[in-house]
Formats: sequence, C-alpha cells, structure tokens
Amino acid sequence: MDYLDPRKRLRHTIILYVGYILIGIAILIATVVLLYQAYGFGVDRKGTVIQNGLVFISSQPRPADIYINNKLERTQTNTRLSLPENSYDVRVQRDGYQPWQRNVTIEGGKVAHYDYPFLIPKTITSTKLQTYEQVPGLVTQSPDKRWLMVLQPGSARAFDVYDLKNPVKEPIALTVPESIISAGAAESWRLVEWADDNQHVLLQHVFDAKTEYVLVDRQDPLRSENLTATLGVNPSQLTLIDRKFDRYYIYDADTLSLSRASLRTPALVLVLSDVINFKSYGSETLLYATKTGASAGKVRISLQSAGRIYTIRSVAADATYLLDVTKYDGSFYVVVGASSASKVYIYRDPVAQIGNDLFRSPTPVQVLHVDQPNFVSFSSSAQFITAENGPHFAVYDIETKHGYNYTAKQPLDAPQAHAEWMDGNRLTYISNGKQTIFDYDYQNVRTLGAGLPAVLPMFAPDFKYSYTITKGTGTQAALSQSALLIPSEL
Repeated sequence: MDYLDPRKRLRHTIILYVGYILIGIAILIATVVLLYQAYGFGVDRKGTVIQNGLVFISSQPRPADIYINNKLERTQTNTRLSLPENSYDVRVQRDGYQPWQRNVTIEGGKVAHYDYPFLIPKTITSTKLQTYEQVPGLVTQSPDKRWLMVLQPGSARAFDVYDLKNPVKEPIALTVPESIISAGAAESWRLVEWADDNQHVLLQHVFDAKTEYVLVDRQDPLRSENLTATLGVNPSQLTLIDRKFDRYYIYDADTLSLSRASLRTPALVLVLSDVINFKSYGSETLLYATKTGASAGKVRISLQSAGRIYTIRSVAADATYLLDVTKYDGSFYVVVGASSASKVYIYRDPVAQIGNDLFRSPTPVQVLHVDQPNFVSFSSSAQFITAENGPHFAVYDIETKHGYNYTAKQPLDAPQAHAEWMDGNRLTYISNGKQTIFDYDYQNVRTLGAGLPAVLPMFAPDFKYSYTITKGTGTQAALSQSALLIPSEL
C-alpha cells in the first residue's frame, strides 16, 4: 500500500505543500491585481501601465445615452465607467430632450460622481391649473415639496392647498380661524419657515402696519395658533428651533436680546444678549453678530455651541450680515460675511479648530469673492454654498473643494433679490419672464416655462413638473404647471 511506503508518503506530502504554496501565490497575485485595479491601475493597448479613474454617471430621466469625447458608450445611465486619467467631454443624451454636457477631469485612483444630470425637454408643455383674479400675495411650498399653499387673492384667511403628488386633484380649502388673527384694513402674509413635519408653517401676519406670528396647521386649521398671543410677546423676529413647530427663538431688536420658549412652556428664557443678527442650527448651535468685545466700527461673529461661545472673526459693522451654518458629511460648515464687504468666509469645524484656546482664530477653507453680496445659502444637499449679488455668483463645492465665480447672462427680473436652489445641484430664478435653471457652476443653462418674478419657481417632489405663477388676462394670474418630461413619458 502506497500510504505505508515512507518515500511515497514524503513525496505526496511535498506535492501537497507545493500545491498549497502555489495556491497561496495565486491568491496573493490575484489580491494584488484586484487591489491595483481598485486603485485604477491597468494596462493600455501598448502594454504601458496606467492608472484609471472611476466615474459614476446618472440622469433624470433615465436611461440616457452616454458619449465620451463624442463616442457612444455601450452602457447607459445609470452606470460607472473606468477611464484613464485625463480630461473628457461628457454628453448625456436622450431622444426628445436637450443634452446635458460638460468637460470633466478624471484623476487616476479617484472616484467622480456625476449623478445629477437633468435633461430638459426640447419643447416645454405648460398647463394652467388654477386662475386667480390677481397675483396671490403668498405662495409657499413645504420642505418635502408635496404641499403648495396659495393665498386666495382678496381674502385675508383663505388658502388653496395643492397636493403635488396628485396635481390633477382639486385643491383643498384651508381657512385660518378668524378668532386667532387680528383684523385690519390692510392685511398681508409673509413666510417665516416650515416645520420639518411638513404640516405646520410659521407665517407673519401684517395688519395695519402691525405684525403678529401665526402657526398654521395645514392638516387641521382649527389647531392653528397665534404665537404672539400665546407667548405674550410682540417680537421683532420669531423662528423655529430645529424646525420643530412647538419650539421658538424670540428676538427683540430694541433690547438686542434672544430668548427661547415653547408651546408647553411659553415663559421666555434668555439665551443671549447684545445680538444684532443670528442664524440657528439644530437645538444647540447659534451663529450671531454682536458688538460685545468688538473694536470700534466692527462686530464680532460668534458661535454658541453646546453652551460655549467661540469667536469666529470680526467684520465691519454693517446693516446686513450674511450668516449660515449647517452640517455636511459629519462636519460643521459656517458661513460669515457682510454686505459692505466683498468677501464671504467659509469655515469647516471652527469649534474643533479653536479647541480650548478661545483666543485662537479658525482658518477659513474658502473665501468667496462677490461685490456687496446680499444672500448666502446652502444647496438642499448642503454640498454647495453660494454667495450672490444679483447675477453675480460665487459657489464653493465642499465635496471637491473647488470654487466657482461667474456672472449669469440672464438678468434677474425685479423684484427678485437672489436666486434659489432648485435642488442639491442647480439654481433657479425668473429671467425675462421665463424660468431659468443652471448647474451650480453655470453649466447647462436651460429655459423652462413662463413665470412672474413675484413668486420663485417650485417643483414637484419627483421633479416631473415645475410650478410658477403666470400672467393671465388683465390683472388675472394663474398657477401654471410645466412638464419636465416629454408627453409620452408622463
């Protein structure tokens, strides 16, 4: 028997171990090859080792054809492509739509995402959903984009509420109870902000040059609340804390005091003194301007976080301060500027930069340059920050750490003071009576349906439609719906 022969057993053992070693070497080689492929390394047709980059390309609608340097790819959106390190002309195209295109730079071993191409039909089809006797005094959309509230012209309390998930359905009538608001010879409404439940909206009611804050319950109007009466104050400004409908910051411009209160405990609790302007994030973060500790002609921009106060920087005393704060990918980003200056500063995690040394000044990650900026904001995804003055824009991309400066060729129709983010990647406004959209860096400028500049464009939750207020006969106006898909795909 072979297994009893010592020499044969030894030879069998040697063959077995050699096999194990060869398998191990093969696994090691395969692992190295996969690792190098993961980092984008490959071999071109000439046998030269190159490093590829990975690019993800998506689109709305999809699928759409992808052209790289005018060459049609075999795969359509959504897909990923491995491309050698270089610059490429990318075009995304679908029948019936204007192509989306841009030049992209692919870096070896890096992953690039272009998951936001938005294809606009070559021909825009618009429909009037509702006609009003004049331009509504207030049109506002919930954060989830589902609910659209339109104040009926000629009424101080009646709204039409549209469900944009079912736009053909008749609007729901909403009437703010007469008992909770004050009457006046001249009345109007201003939007403050929506709560994150998409049910409650905080409005400022103006009557005979006086104001009061009203919390409107879209779902159950009888449960709406006059916060000015409930809290027993007449503040200069009232905003939601952490976008919760029942918690509030109350600002008094006469005493420069900032307090907080809630429906459960309406008694005011002082939060900060000597506050000129402020912006909140969450329930514990406040970015504010103050003269306390500032030199002559200056104000200090401070950040209160978790009960501690940190100085971000000093800026020139101004009538308007540009402040914003949010979180992106786990890091806080703080925006600071003043209208009289030409610089807007962006900070990443300033609290971590300052640490325990409260005399240390944080270093900005980017400075946006716009002459006399009048508006700053984050995109809905928080990836982009824009500072603007009319058609002049400066944008910072947090993800790629790139900045962009440009002047749009399309003027903003009055009375618009600034553009709005359409979504996480595009800006929109009304120009020459038409809705204009473009990518964050002013690529792929597109014109949609007609619109009056008194009301900024709005979009359905799935972005199949846009909504504007358009001019009708005489003084009439209409709520119009423009399709963002070709008719056969609606």
